Amino acid sequence: MSELEHEVGILRAENLKLRNEVARLSQQTQHSQPQLTIPKSIADELDNIFYGLDATSLDYVLDETRPNGVIAFNDYYLKNKNIIALYLASRALGVDLVKVVEGIDDNY
Repeated sequence: MSELEHEVGILRAENLKLRNEVARLSQQTQHSQPQLTIPKSIADELDNIFYGLDATSLDYVLDETRPNGVIAFNDYYLKNKNIIALYLASRALGVDLVKVVEGIDDNY
């Protein structure tokens, strides 16, 4: 085996090692990505408010989630308008962008 072939073998082994490390780090990063969540009680309230409603105006949708609701819902709304909008949009599109969870500290 020539010196060049020996060096090529070493480089291939290093390349494989680096690829495996990149794959491992990529997989690890995917598992540690933050997930947007919304409490089930809030999701249920939103689903009740907008059941069967064809609301295409985001301002209308956000305004309808605020008035005359329970205090906890109003507090959550004021702190999380963007998550509420994303939850409603994802429901309309049929995709899961916001995970509905039970038993979390709602912070509201």
